[in-house]
Amino acid sequence: MSAAVRKLLTRTLLRTRSFAMSSNTTPIYQCQDWPAIEITRSSSSGHPLDSPHFSIPPSILPHLEEASKHLHSHKTVAVPTETVYGLAASSLDPEACKMIYKIKNRPSDNPLIIHVSSLNMLRRLLPPAYNFSPLYLALINAFWPGPLSLLFPSPSPPPPPAPQTNAIRMPSHPLTLALIAHSNLPLSAPSANSSGRPSPTKAQHVLNDLNGADGLGCIIDGGDCEVGVESTVVNGLEWKEGGGGKVDILRPGGLGVEQIKKIVDEVDGGEGKTEIFLLGKPWKRASFKHSSSTDSVKQNDVNFSTTPKVNLPPSTPGMKYRHYSPRVPVFLLKPSNVFPRPPALTSQSPSSTSAVLREIVSNISSGSKSKKRIGVLHFEGSPLSKQLLLHTDEAELIPVSLGNSAASAAHRLFAGMLSLESIPSTEGQPSGVDAIVIEGCSDNGLGLAVMERVGKAVGGGGVLGDVAADDGKVISGGNKFWVNVSSI
Repeated sequence: MSAAVRKLLTRTLLRTRSFAMSSNTTPIYQCQDWPAIEITRSSSSGHPLDSPHFSIPPSILPHLEEASKHLHSHKTVAVPTETVYGLAASSLDPEACKMIYKIKNRPSDNPLIIHVSSLNMLRRLLPPAYNFSPLYLALINAFWPGPLSLLFPSPSPPPPPAPQTNAIRMPSHPLTLALIAHSNLPLSAPSANSSGRPSPTKAQHVLNDLNGADGLGCIIDGGDCEVGVESTVVNGLEWKEGGGGKVDILRPGGLGVEQIKKIVDEVDGGEGKTEIFLLGKPWKRASFKHSSSTDSVKQNDVNFSTTPKVNLPPSTPGMKYRHYSPRVPVFLLKPSNVFPRPPALTSQSPSSTSAVLREIVSNISSGSKSKKRIGVLHFEGSPLSKQLLLHTDEAELIPVSLGNSAASAAHRLFAGMLSLESIPSTEGQPSGVDAIVIEGCSDNGLGLAVMERVGKAVGGGGVLGDVAADDGKVISGGNKFWVNVSSI
């Protein structure tokens, strides 16, 4: 990163810090001692997560007590999780849950995920006769607390076609687990941002977006989120013991499909007994071998499933509405060492890095002759980034690294978009960048969640399958470009 870029990002940080200290802000409770929270699993003969005990440091306890008061008073609290910051309210308080929708300007049919601190709390939210299936017990044992939401039957579902289920998870951030246990309330918590915006992974992101919102009691600062994308949502209610059922991943997230499938196969006692679905369609892979041995994010399998249209009310967040969009245009670049060439690509379509960059500049210029500022979210040392960042004559390029793996990209994606759109002005330039370009990666593991978020940021509703050999609909142009990294 150049000295000039470092200076710009430093000025952004200083500006947001001074904003956080102004007198009319929503209070932020700093909880730097959260790693000292001790969680002791249940020692009874039941499950270790039945009723864990929390030992909370004295420096944190007053903050949790204050947050608990807000939650018991029909208000919301912004809380850290391992995925993203959440805007939490008591799941047992319809008035408070309505406040979530009001603060976020969230569509009324976009459901909320419930967060619990113990299996005993979870059981209170389920029908009396419900028993965990062997699959759900195995998934809970493997991934809870963690970035996995499971669909459970609702004890009092609304009339169809409204969803008859609730998505529930146990987050792994000790601070939020302790708050849930201390308040003795299950918490409904979508991401703590205005609907459609990139999800917050820092307390400052929440403050910048929702500061002073009516009904937001406080923000609990538990540091940066570890994972950086929302939880994976799994519907295992149609799994059948002995095989013949299905498991549907309704939202890619902090766990890869491969990790879910591994547990399913272990419970089934072999592969292929349960069909794995992704976004409503059978999950399958098509092999695409990479030609570059220097590709730092090289993965060999690309998933070619497509995103289905949702006509019924969604059963989980992320199924219907556009999300994760900064205030500036976002462009997805698909490098040739990761994505196969689209069959419908013509010789007239821009595909070299220089031609693609010129096309993007042309798309955002609107007759203006000033040099454009373009933020570049790129993988460290990748062939695309090495070529793209050479073209400083086309635009002022501001690089922000996504690291060198899908996991690091998930951790940095939202923070990168938010930092780029708020970079301070320079002489003759308005604040923020004019556009953001994001380097695509393969959809193995966390790459699936990264690409799904990027696809929605550019308004495409997810990019799964848009470079399939039999697709032919998505080629260079618009907000998505296939880039030949062997051609400058």
